[in-house]
Amino acid sequence: MLDHQLIDRLGELCGMPGTYFDFAGDPVTIKTEYKTPLLMAMGFDMSTNDSVQKTIEEVHAKKWQTVLKPVTVVHKQKELAVELCFESAKRPNRLELYITLETGDVVTHQVNLAPVAVKETATVAKTEYAKVDIVLSDCLPLGYHSLTVSGAGLSAEGSLIVVPEVCFEPEAMKQGKKIWGSGVQLYSVRSQRNWGMGDLTDLGTLTGELGKQGADFVGLNPIHALYPSNPLHCSPYSPSSRLFDNVTYLDPEQVAEFAGSESAQSLLAQPENRALLVELRATDYVEYDRIVPLKMQVLERLFEEFTNKHLGQGSDREQVFQAFCQERGEKLDQFALFDALFEHFRKSDMNSWGWRCWPEAYHSPSSPSVQAFAEQNQPRITFFKYLQWLVGQQMQAAQQKAKDAGMMVGIYRDLAVGVDSNGADVWAGRDIYVLEASTGAPPDALGPQGQDWGLPPFNPAVLQERRYQPFIELIRNNMRNCGALRIDHAMGLFRLWWCPNGNTENRGARYGCYVHYPLQDMIGIIKLESHRQQCLVFGEDLGTVPEEITEALPPARFYSSVMGIFEQGEEQFTLPSAFKTKALATLVCHDTPTLRGWWECKDIEVMRALDIIDDKRVAHDTVGRELSRKAVVNTLAAIGELPDAIDPLAGHSPAYSRELMEGFSYYLTLSASQIAGIQLEDCMMIDSPVNLPGTSFEYPNWRRRLTVPLEEFFLMEENQRFFRNLKGCRNAV
Repeated sequence: MLDHQLIDRLGELCGMPGTYFDFAGDPVTIKTEYKTPLLMAMGFDMSTNDSVQKTIEEVHAKKWQTVLKPVTVVHKQKELAVELCFESAKRPNRLELYITLETGDVVTHQVNLAPVAVKETATVAKTEYAKVDIVLSDCLPLGYHSLTVSGAGLSAEGSLIVVPEVCFEPEAMKQGKKIWGSGVQLYSVRSQRNWGMGDLTDLGTLTGELGKQGADFVGLNPIHALYPSNPLHCSPYSPSSRLFDNVTYLDPEQVAEFAGSESAQSLLAQPENRALLVELRATDYVEYDRIVPLKMQVLERLFEEFTNKHLGQGSDREQVFQAFCQERGEKLDQFALFDALFEHFRKSDMNSWGWRCWPEAYHSPSSPSVQAFAEQNQPRITFFKYLQWLVGQQMQAAQQKAKDAGMMVGIYRDLAVGVDSNGADVWAGRDIYVLEASTGAPPDALGPQGQDWGLPPFNPAVLQERRYQPFIELIRNNMRNCGALRIDHAMGLFRLWWCPNGNTENRGARYGCYVHYPLQDMIGIIKLESHRQQCLVFGEDLGTVPEEITEALPPARFYSSVMGIFEQGEEQFTLPSAFKTKALATLVCHDTPTLRGWWECKDIEVMRALDIIDDKRVAHDTVGRELSRKAVVNTLAAIGELPDAIDPLAGHSPAYSRELMEGFSYYLTLSASQIAGIQLEDCMMIDSPVNLPGTSFEYPNWRRRLTVPLEEFFLMEENQRFFRNLKGCRNAV
């Protein structure tokens, strides 16, 4: 049996605390034995006490024998200090610091080390080591630089990232301007011209029309790359890649090649395809397995047109495409190669879900078999690059429509917390992921068993060794062609709940523990990229939120989250004036019922029908929901937004109505939060959720469509009046 003290010691060195505070604020002690499989997942030998002791010594020694960390992040308006380690007996008197800026310029510092105080010491193999902080000039420019340190018997090199004090904000929001907008699951959008799922042309319509109504943003579900060859894998929160985009959102008819492609036009003109599109536009749920194959066929013909007219011709359009490929570089090459391989193996085996199903010779991008495949399939790989280029162009066009319509922010994108372990990101960068663990959430009142999302976490040690480059690329790529980025599960910047995988009985969320990440470093990178991309940042900080996150986000102008239906007190909800100021406030989200569904207990009905909850829980939750409805009535009465037909003293809550939806929405937009988000599905009085957490095939997650086409929705007088009132509420507070 392993010594628990040794396990706990190694856990501490690897960022695994022994306790945490749960959702109710009560301390929870993590069982020591839960750490063992996760330490093994990190690659440590946990077979014997001797092997654990040896690992502790190696990790401890590396911490002290490394002169300069691989990467140091320093924040403006704080002391720009770099930590150095050296043997105490060999402490040099002077140091030379060479900072090579990202521009190529070199800044030199000479440091007299004699008066610098030692902040910490430790003994490794009978040798004492010391740590000191070297203060740099506060005139260093923002950016990604490199630092070389040399002195008598001392030499080291590392990255130096200088970041701003806060994230980017539009000037008006710095001055306290309050804005509103709408959130939407893009695939759910219904229009008279799309192919049965919302696309990027619909997004342009949304930004343009809502901009005319006074809105300043349209918020999206994650639009990360999924699997074109496996369209039924449709969860936006389980993507193949977070570095690239979902090509099924393309509108083929808006691609430049469509006008000149008789082949693509004739394909769409075929009677069976015309009939199919009519049928798909009328469905209540997105039928990905019928939409995506047709869309891909048309896109293939557009690529043929592009190949014939532009590739190798030196045209302006080819030059723009080649510039895109060069800018996105090796990551784009690997991603397109993955999609080509996925398609290849999927054709021969419909159960091939990703790279783990492929022959072992194809498990690495650099393997001879993969390289041979790449040489033989360059046209197909170029096709997948072409699709990514088109998505960027259509996203940029939608963002431009937002700006043309007067939107301050425009599109805001959503960064999912992780990626599918079978997908492109993991295949191309297995070393930065811990594949024998998955992220999730600890047990709480809503989920007594906890949550296991099945997504492999970043290895924090490898991230630092890689100088945060994977994280930098992730943030940068998701800030393209938008005005804001929402970070899903922002607590993951500080810690993630790791769940053990494997074939043991002690697997899943109940047997997990937290693993810490370098919070200030990761926030710093987000701050720097947000300024470079002129991108506002929101953080989804709901659930079990540690104090460190609560204290770190507001000073960084990292907008927090408020969920209206979670703001209930005993007899009424939090008054609008008491909402967080620097926050994105919504009433509901993709993981909750719609407003109507919440009011009418449709979520409780669905969960009971699926045996997720029992009759006792139904009775308890139904009583609680009635109290919630009465609290809404009390709150709307208190702020003067209760519809005239409703008696606040009635014994029972009223039936749901358009007037109640509007009143509750005005409650939100009258709040102190600078950003208020209204869901389009609530404007349409939809009662079914778009996603039911904890289910997969039991419920049609990520498929339910909106009920009213955009062309009709924006012509409806009641919606125009509602939007005018929302704008008035924002201007009144």
